[in-house]
Amino acid sequence: MWPYIPSAPSSTPSILIVDDDAELGQIIRSLFEQQGFRITQAYNLKDALAIVSQRMPNLIVVDMRLPDGQGTDLITYIRQREEGEAIPILVASALVDAQSIRDARDAGADEYLTKPFRPSELLSIIRNSLQRRRAVENFATREAHLQTVTMLANTIEARDRYTRGHVGRVKEMALRLAQRLGWSNEALTILEFGALLHDIGKIAIPEHILNKPAPLTEDEAAIMRTHPQQGAKMLKQVKHLHPAIPYVLYHHERWNGSGYPFGLKGEDIPAEGRLLAIVDVYDAMTTNRPYREAIPKRLALNEIRNQADVLFDPQMVTIFIDLMYRDQDTH
Repeated sequence: MWPYIPSAPSSTPSILIVDDDAELGQIIRSLFEQQGFRITQAYNLKDALAIVSQRMPNLIVVDMRLPDGQGTDLITYIRQREEGEAIPILVASALVDAQSIRDARDAGADEYLTKPFRPSELLSIIRNSLQRRRAVENFATREAHLQTVTMLANTIEARDRYTRGHVGRVKEMALRLAQRLGWSNEALTILEFGALLHDIGKIAIPEHILNKPAPLTEDEAAIMRTHPQQGAKMLKQVKHLHPAIPYVLYHHERWNGSGYPFGLKGEDIPAEGRLLAIVDVYDAMTTNRPYREAIPKRLALNEIRNQADVLFDPQMVTIFIDLMYRDQDTH
């Protein structure tokens, strides 16, 4: 059995505190280390510049006035470096005049907290800043991966002239069904990758089989049925795509155990495979294929309804059919 492999957890956030008030710095350090943060301290501009030039932390807290310079000098230096453009920077200062606040903002500070302050207040701001930063990073990473995966899926699909646009349609319908099922945002992101890549194993299938304008022979069908495992082996080599493996591996399993590659039954089939099986078959029935023409959407939905509790998860079928009948494009 292939495992569902989760992505690796993120590392402990590192925070650089730049302040010549050693007593305050120690209080903040003690509090943050109790919360699981990794803390580095600098008491002047020179040491702070040396630290960030070697390794950029996840977040920086800096005073406006330092023994050998200004906090804005550090902020400007960080913002000029490519790896420092999006680092959250919080100014914690006793200066409360509008010009100081304006200078900090102009240099690139994200937040300005005036002293004295409660450590819990600083902790709350830092947590929120790190959360926003993670959201930005996750979105950027997701978009970059999605573009790469989409390009790969399109390249593979181009080998099969009868399934152009299939993975894109499957992705959109699968996302709508998963949303109705109440799946989390993280699960929806994984689904995008899984839906786009579910047929990636077909890259290992000879083109004369993919494009054969007639039913496959028994031997040809056996070769075609290897594509889920072929695809899973490919994704196993790409760590950040491991969570998409269930979509690739199990989308041809069937509720009654008649599917492949493992002949799993009922809820032994991972939910990813059960969901994609419905959408995949629906799109196949409603588009032209080498050996038959598309059938009307209502007929396809009736066929899927008839196969609920036989080939498909009955609960998912009910929700999918309701979803598709609400779609004004259904005819």
